[in-house]
Amino acid sequence: MRYLTAMPRWFWLLPVIAMAAWWPIGAYWASDDFIAVAYSQNFGDAAADLAGRQYGATDIWAFYRPLITLSFWFDQTVGGAFPPFGHFSNVLAHAVSTLLVALLWRRFLSNGSAFGAALLWTMMPGHIGSIAWGVGRVDSHTTVWCLLALWLCLRANEQRAAGQKAASWPMLVATACALMSKELAFVVPPLCSWLTLMQLSRGEGASHPLLQRVRATVQATWPVWLLFALYLPFRLLVLGKFGGYDVGSLPPEYGFGDFLIDVGRKIEGLGRILLDELLPLRWIGTPGGDSAIPTWLFLFSAGAPVAAALIYAMVRRPRMVIITLLAFIVAMVPMVTFWTADSPHNLRYYYLPTIALVGLLASSGRWFVLVIVLAWLSPFVTVRSVQHQADQQSAAMHEAMLQRAETVQEGPMFVAGLPHMNQAKTSIQLHFGVDRMLRPPFSAADVPLYALRPLSPAPNSFRLGQPGAAPFMLPEGSTWWFDDLDLLVPAAAPPELPELIMTGDDQGFVDFRFDPLMALAEQYAEIKASGRDTFGLNFPGVKGPFFRVTVFTANGYLCCICQNHSKPKESHGRLDGLRMLAKNDDRNFDAARYAWGDLFLSEALPVPTIIDLVPVFPTLIEAGTFDMVTRAFTPSHRARRLVRLRFDRRYAEWVRTMQGR
Repeated sequence: MRYLTAMPRWFWLLPVIAMAAWWPIGAYWASDDFIAVAYSQNFGDAAADLAGRQYGATDIWAFYRPLITLSFWFDQTVGGAFPPFGHFSNVLAHAVSTLLVALLWRRFLSNGSAFGAALLWTMMPGHIGSIAWGVGRVDSHTTVWCLLALWLCLRANEQRAAGQKAASWPMLVATACALMSKELAFVVPPLCSWLTLMQLSRGEGASHPLLQRVRATVQATWPVWLLFALYLPFRLLVLGKFGGYDVGSLPPEYGFGDFLIDVGRKIEGLGRILLDELLPLRWIGTPGGDSAIPTWLFLFSAGAPVAAALIYAMVRRPRMVIITLLAFIVAMVPMVTFWTADSPHNLRYYYLPTIALVGLLASSGRWFVLVIVLAWLSPFVTVRSVQHQADQQSAAMHEAMLQRAETVQEGPMFVAGLPHMNQAKTSIQLHFGVDRMLRPPFSAADVPLYALRPLSPAPNSFRLGQPGAAPFMLPEGSTWWFDDLDLLVPAAAPPELPELIMTGDDQGFVDFRFDPLMALAEQYAEIKASGRDTFGLNFPGVKGPFFRVTVFTANGYLCCICQNHSKPKESHGRLDGLRMLAKNDDRNFDAARYAWGDLFLSEALPVPTIIDLVPVFPTLIEAGTFDMVTRAFTPSHRARRLVRLRFDRRYAEWVRTMQGR
């Protein structure tokens, strides 16, 4: 193993190119950005993540990412809630990572090839979510620390080979920062060991016995493994569990056949990921339209140099290809649950692993690199342009709502037409965190905002109106919608219907908090057998036979169909709170469903009860009929006030209890 000479000065062009390519022009906040910025405006909250879950989450997700939260606090301290400044943090991180990519690859490739690998990596269109989305810094910031730890590890190995002293603490500090940024950092110890072993196997080191090289690898990397071993119990102590998303347990009937199917889907998903990363025209779109050139020819022309480079690399340096692909797989392991997710925006998860792919491409030579850069240039420009358009639309919508918030009557604003993401699905927009948009630090006002759209975008979801149609005015606050010109206009009055009178609420609230729900859960078998009422709402003189219960959460509504729960001899209608949530196989619509099929209100509420600022949901109730064939609800009566369903942060725990988990 040779001790490398100083980095060529022309490597400094790489961070300059990276910053020029990804400079935040007209950047704006999107989705989770509103949650992150609002939460971290207070240093006490941001610092609390050093010993707790990200954003103070009480359930659903368990992530330990305090440096990410503190970085948002730092951005606001310096530049306020100014979107371009917040996005500059991501661009700067990407520039640093680009230089580190070159420094790592020059340990295994020539300086020219290492430069080419970094150049390819810096302009990969699939990085758009990691750089141009504020919260994408969980990938871009973490990757800086991961690459720094790997570079420090290899550099220390070279110093020791040259007979110099080399401290381990810089590598450990970088690794600790990575572990405090995202779970992606779990790959740092195995990658340190793997790259060290490969480094020790080059040149004169290849003549040493394998056992000697393995022993030297252990001696060089055991401190980072020890740090990781200490981190895991600390993480368990802080989070209360290992972490991640609470996706539930496998069904009892899950067998070996299901496992094989899952493995097959994962492998298929991995293949799709590789194609999307290396052939971005697949998801960005080809210059079709009136062109006489068929789409397949565009794809072939863009994919041919990539395929040729990979084939040439395998023929020329098969050992390096195998070594690099193994490193790629190691780096991909933390994202294995996302391999089957088919959305271009999810390519951000593979920001770090793609470093291995560009190294393979660059090892084929400078001309291959040049041709691939040209093949990726058009998709890169397109994805940046589409991102800019999405940001400008989000900014215009936010500004329109801010102006209306200054003049609206007391009460919440319900706004239709807020997009989850752009049509190309490359840029996330106003997906989550909508209820923070009209509150500090984005506005001096303090107006509750609700996205007037189905929370579930599934085509079988029940809706208040036809897709794309103007909404009607709700009984409380103000109702608005964005028309085709992106103008925010007030909704029209609703169709006239007889009033649905409600009783049983407590000054407009129905209590669904954890303690009373748990008390009923313990008696559920007896309640189900006896059919006795628990708590809920009564509707004098109106028995349904069906009710449409539309629960407004911040990020979308759950328009649910539910059967009348009153007894046959009673003259009034009833919605029983427990029966609305608890599934009953004997009565198809006893529990409220928000879509055709086994999609129940109870199972859709855990995320809103955790992520919304306040887990209290305004609810519109209508009585009417439901056609099982056309799946259409026809209202006969409508309440002239909204009732509020009051939940708390422990609701998800109750759902797991009812599901036997």
